[in-house]
This record gives sequence, C-alpha cells and structure tokens, in this order.
Amino acid sequence: MDKNEVISHLKKLASNLKTRKYLTLEDLRRVPKLEYFMQYHYRGFANALKAASLPSSKLAAAMRITNEQLLDYLRDLRTKLKRNPRVFDFLDDTKLYKKYSDYKISWSIYKTRFGGLRKAIKLIEKDGIKAEDENKLIEKSDFLGGKGRYWGEAAEIHVTAELLYRGFQAANIPVDEGLDILAVKDNNTFYFQVKHKDTDNNQAIKITKSSFEKTGRGNVYYVFVLLSNEKREFLILPFHIVNDWIREGIAEVTEEGYMIYIKVRDHKYYLKEKNLDYYLNNWDLIK
Repeated sequence: MDKNEVISHLKKLASNLKTRKYLTLEDLRRVPKLEYFMQYHYRGFANALKAASLPSSKLAAAMRITNEQLLDYLRDLRTKLKRNPRVFDFLDDTKLYKKYSDYKISWSIYKTRFGGLRKAIKLIEKDGIKAEDENKLIEKSDFLGGKGRYWGEAAEIHVTAELLYRGFQAANIPVDEGLDILAVKDNNTFYFQVKHKDTDNNQAIKITKSSFEKTGRGNVYYVFVLLSNEKREFLILPFHIVNDWIREGIAEVTEEGYMIYIKVRDHKYYLKEKNLDYYLNNWDLIK
C-alpha cells in the first residue's frame, strides 16, 4: 500500500462518518493493514490526517507536535511574558500557539514529553543556546535518563528487527499512544510495548496503570529486553500473562503503576519464584 492508497482509504473512511467529525484508529482498523502502512509512510495518525487534508482531534494534533516545536513555543511564551511561563499562561495564550498547532498547547504535554514544565524550562533558560547543545541537554536530562534512554531506543530497534526477521511487517508507533510497535503478519495485527532492563541493577520494570488499562487487549504483547554489556535477550509476554501476574500479586502494585522485579539466578530469569524460561526468546508465542 503506497502513500496515495493510504490517503484514499482515509478519505473514504471519513466520507462514511455520520455523527462524528474525526476519524479514530478504530476506523482505520476496519481496513486490513491500513494502520501499519499509515505508520510506515507518515509516522503517525495526525501526520496522515494532515496529508489527507482531514481534520484531527486535539489528541491527534498533540501527538504530531515535536519536542523541538514544544521548546520553541515555550521560548516564545517566555520572550513575550519576560518571565518563565506558568500553567495559566498556556490557557491565556490566544495567538502564539497557532504558529505550532491548530489547537492550544496544554502545559500538561510538557509533563509527558520532558518530565514536567520546570524541566522543560531549564532547557531554554539560556537564550543563546545552540540547537545541537540543546539536544545534548535533552539527552542528559534526568527525564531521558542517560544510558537508559539510549538503551530504551535500542531495545525498540532490537524488537523491530527481530520481528522483521520473523516475517512481520513492523513499524514504530508514537510514544503517546502507549504502545511502541505495530506489526502485521498473515493479515493479523499485533501491538507491542517494549520495556528494557539493565540486568546489572535491581530496578523494576514499570508499567503505568493508565497505559495498561488503555492498551490492554488480546493482540497486545509486552517484550522485555534484558540488556547487559555482553548480550541481549527477550521475554515475550502476551497481555493476559502480565494481567495474571498483576491479579495474582506477583507484580507489585503501587500508586504509579505495576512493578515487575526480574532477578537473575544461576543464569536464569525469575519473577519472584516463577521461572521465566518459557517466555525467554519464545517468539512463537505471538499468534
């Protein structure tokens, strides 16, 4: 399916809308493989809607805006106000946001993208900073986590490659959707959330409650990429298995989410006393 075919399908779906103004991902999933090729060609729902000259919801528009544009907007607000922006300044703005978005930009998106408004402001505090230096600051910020950030991005690349090796058509999904990878094989669509763990430390793998509740369904899989300086391995976990772990109390429940503590003993992986060998590198579980 090429770009023109994607646009044609989107316009046809939009023409069939009756009471709704916007297309949703559920609409796209009525057409086999359309969601995959949309992600492949346009890297996101909002970008595809824009290319098709179709209206997008506030959520879709927020997904389209880049981190660089968000920082530029924050910088514009700061220049206009002659001080650091506060929450209510985003509500009061009636003009500046139009340079970057069809809808008002909420302060809350800075929490999602940068770990909070204050952390985003720190990135723009020096007016003379160069773009390449700004990128370095972003990479070094606590929110992105140094080595953890690179390993997180590498984990998604590893999983995408493994899927491609196994005959899946795989594409990245924007982080805002709560899932990382979409893949199609034999006319079946699968979704993956990728988590990585540095096996040299005892930190838990965290799954947020909102993400788990939003994305939970039968064709969703969690892939835990277990990383060390010597090797990488994969735990392939269908959604219902993770759901069972939460229900049985094997995954610890906190206010923020579900904490999964994977331990290494005698070169084997365990979740509490549960041996995880069955799920290790078992890509056949995806079906």
